[in-house]
Amino acid sequence: MGSAASLREDEPVLLSVKDVEDARLQDHFQKQLKRNQELLHRATTQSDIIGYQAQAPFAQPIMQAKLDGLQCLGDANASFCGDQRRCVGHSEVYLEQLAVGGNITALTALDRAHLACASTEGQIWVYNWREDRIVSQLRSSSVVLADEDGNPEVCRVRRMQTLTEDARVLGSTDERGMVCLWDLFDMSMIAESRFHEKACTSIKPDYWRQSFATTGEDSAVILYDLAQEQVRERFLPPPRTCGNGVPNTCLGLGGDRFPNLLITGGADGKLRIWDQSISLKRMHTIQIGSVLPTQAFTIGWQVIISASFGDSSYSGMRPDRGGVYVYDLRMLAEGHSHKTGALVVKYPSGISHADELNAKEASSMRSSMKSSRSRGSARSAKSTSASRMATETGIGAMDLAIVEEGNSKIAVSLMDNVVKTFDLGTGEEIPVDETRKSIKSPPMWEFDAVEKVERDYASTSVLTAYDRYVFVGTTAPSLQIWRRPLASRHGHNDFVPPPLPPLELRQRCLPLALNAHDVPPEACLADPILRPGMSLQSARQALEADRNRWALRAPHEVLKA
Repeated sequence: MGSAASLREDEPVLLSVKDVEDARLQDHFQKQLKRNQELLHRATTQSDIIGYQAQAPFAQPIMQAKLDGLQCLGDANASFCGDQRRCVGHSEVYLEQLAVGGNITALTALDRAHLACASTEGQIWVYNWREDRIVSQLRSSSVVLADEDGNPEVCRVRRMQTLTEDARVLGSTDERGMVCLWDLFDMSMIAESRFHEKACTSIKPDYWRQSFATTGEDSAVILYDLAQEQVRERFLPPPRTCGNGVPNTCLGLGGDRFPNLLITGGADGKLRIWDQSISLKRMHTIQIGSVLPTQAFTIGWQVIISASFGDSSYSGMRPDRGGVYVYDLRMLAEGHSHKTGALVVKYPSGISHADELNAKEASSMRSSMKSSRSRGSARSAKSTSASRMATETGIGAMDLAIVEEGNSKIAVSLMDNVVKTFDLGTGEEIPVDETRKSIKSPPMWEFDAVEKVERDYASTSVLTAYDRYVFVGTTAPSLQIWRRPLASRHGHNDFVPPPLPPLELRQRCLPLALNAHDVPPEACLADPILRPGMSLQSARQALEADRNRWALRAPHEVLKA
């Protein structure tokens, strides 16, 4: 018996377990060593920058450039922009990225001074709009593929989103279904992988699980774990079920209050609610209408959906103009069977005043389209692809951003090529009542950002907001930075406040080509006087104007002396 026991103790199974434990300890040590080296590298980089304090690591390259002898050029640029603001009210900046890459297709705000931008040709760069500088170029080119008809088409970036709370990791999705992770500290790519067979239409972070979720036109939903660096779950609707073959156009998460909820919007105008506590399980499906959802956000018990002009090939109904919809997330989470009871308020497209709201309810779809101010309403929905419906028609809410002002939440939407804002309230809970009726409401105010500074042919393509600043990308191509007025209103219940003032233009970015042959036709149409070295020519003209003013004042000063 003793010899048999000794043989069992020397079995190779125990040796394999020991090897696994040694490998696990080695991986742990390597992970800790990599983390310590990362902290040491960060401390070394920050110690080289003397006299500057930056909360965002992606702001450090511009500081290093200042210490290398470019401070005088930065002062001249800042002084010239200050002169422009005093003279015309806003500054004009010329960027090479707009001339090479085309109009902006995706925007995301990193902090109070930095923007991550992506253009039509696939370039991605970080822009410091307060100092008028390009901080870094993440991607300079894109792979050219063929579209559905076999024609060559540039792979564009669809969405970008910061995936960590410190805004260090940036995620981007494109038309190929690729998801790229960028480290904004080292300005390098962390990972790149193809998540979807078709275009990846949305990416949203899940800070609670240290992961993110993506969806695309292949109807798949993928959950990726950032800590483990692997796909946690991939769900594809089974054949002949609801959602199979329907492109998903937006995605949202339940937030801190409902961390297990996941929301997807399809091209058939349906909102699907999922539970991801154990595995993805559909809890409820609600029909928004014959619309195309474009964005989804959650604030407490509210879920805000923006929707554009619908596609009848997927919904099977007459297309609707869309708008901004606010649903009660508590009713969706509990799985109420009433399809419209969860809708709290709707901001329809094509409505600017309360009088037009009643007129629209009595009019037909055709008459409401003719009376719209949207420039895109003249365009017909020629393509049946869900990826182009939201951007080519120009009807409905094409983009959406949520900002906070005091205790109130404000939705800034790009609707009918016009910037509109909606007051979402303070988030106070209302009683859950299945019999309550939803209300329709006009926007707080609207403003045509393109009509003020661009030509008639240009239209807005993308929008984002941070604090009081609204960033608008146009097809000129240009990037406009506006400062919105305070929306807080004080007074008694019968007090009728005056209308809010319009947006204030702070900066306008135009394309700048280094060579004459690099100037695209669209840029020449947007600015006929655009030529290489335009910013230097403007500085020389300003200097000559200063000399002329000094020559006029000098004789009078001599006589007084």
